Amino acid sequence: MSRKIVFQKATRIEGNANIQIEIKDGRIDTARFMVHDFRAFEKFINGRRVEFVPHLISRICGLCSVSHQVASLKAIEDALGVRTPLAVESLREIALLGERISSHALSYYFLTMPDFVGADGGVFELMKSHPEVTQEAFELRHLGQEIVTLIGKRAVHPVSMGVGRFLIPPTAEDVQGVRRIAADIRDRSARLIESAGGIQARPKGLTFPQDQQINHVAYDGRPNKDIFHVYGRKGEVVAGFTRHEFEDNVSEMRAEWSFAKFPYLTRFGFPAGIMLVGPLSRSYQENGLLNDPAFADFELTGRLRKSGLNLEDYDICRLLEIHAAARSILSLLEDVDLTQMTADVDFRVSGQGIGVVEAPRGLLVHSYLIKQGCIDRIRLLVATQFNNACINLLIRDLAEKHLKGEKISPAGEKLIGRCVRVFDPCLSCATH
Repeated sequence: MSRKIVFQKATRIEGNANIQIEIKDGRIDTARFMVHDFRAFEKFINGRRVEFVPHLISRICGLCSVSHQVASLKAIEDALGVRTPLAVESLREIALLGERISSHALSYYFLTMPDFVGADGGVFELMKSHPEVTQEAFELRHLGQEIVTLIGKRAVHPVSMGVGRFLIPPTAEDVQGVRRIAADIRDRSARLIESAGGIQARPKGLTFPQDQQINHVAYDGRPNKDIFHVYGRKGEVVAGFTRHEFEDNVSEMRAEWSFAKFPYLTRFGFPAGIMLVGPLSRSYQENGLLNDPAFADFELTGRLRKSGLNLEDYDICRLLEIHAAARSILSLLEDVDLTQMTADVDFRVSGQGIGVVEAPRGLLVHSYLIKQGCIDRIRLLVATQFNNACINLLIRDLAEKHLKGEKISPAGEKLIGRCVRVFDPCLSCATH
């Protein structure tokens, strides 16, 4: 006997997806996170002049538009051999961090916090039960968008950035505005982190399956680094490769029931090579949350160091990354020289390039083949794609643990919904 359970439209996520679980003879037969959006960016960008591509490609998503634009610029500059000035690189990174602050504030407070304060009605119930928290959340999101606006001249789909330069360079007043806002976010987020222990009574039940190899992947793009690190379950480094070795180390698998593909580490195969990216994975980096002395005095950080990271800690890592982003912005501003903002660019050149950024949800990779200034081939791999296989794996694990006869228990249904939200999936990006 076979029975299908379909949860229509996973909630509090960006985009549309269904969760389908099939029970056969009293056992879980399949459990799938089914994403059916499709937008064909990898096809209709072909043939476009590279000058216009970063602004077109940012339209993949309104939440991750800065990340896509900067990754695109980096891929084009890599292919054309452009030496981008340090000030331009620093200002782009500041815009990325502003987007991270805004995105994390939205995800942590409005999408996942209702899960761990018992607000089943979502953000509207949270606004009633914790008005002071939601006010701070609105402020943080707004401040992050203000940083993006000062650098990119728009909060979404920036218009100021170009290949090797800024089309609309920020002014000294813009830079001072960013400095002021970043200092406010740094101080504000520190207070929120200190007070988070009481409200962070997270639901239990989300853990990594014991028999699954865990591969946390994060990219270190600091000067003279340019390396992907793969971390094991306890944060130990198990592999590494450079940006230009990426396509030799990462493969993709397709499934007929979803437009979201399944990347994996080639050397380990599938499913051993399933990857996880994002705030949790970034925490293990050399300059990550677990190793940064600036976080030593926070009680939440001490808890993570003592107990080790698990799936539930995605949320804490997002909150901590808001503070880390503000501190990084203040540091990056020291490298901004507004008199050194242009590079020579020859748009007639052909070449292959790869651009990598750490977007709010994790790794974002743009790989371009350019022929005489036009896109010949484009390949995109985004954070939700990287996490897709793990989401499916965890849904199955939870379904098996909470199967009661021919249905999933109410507690299991809640955990399955939370399992998806904890990754903060961005499905418009994932199916590009």
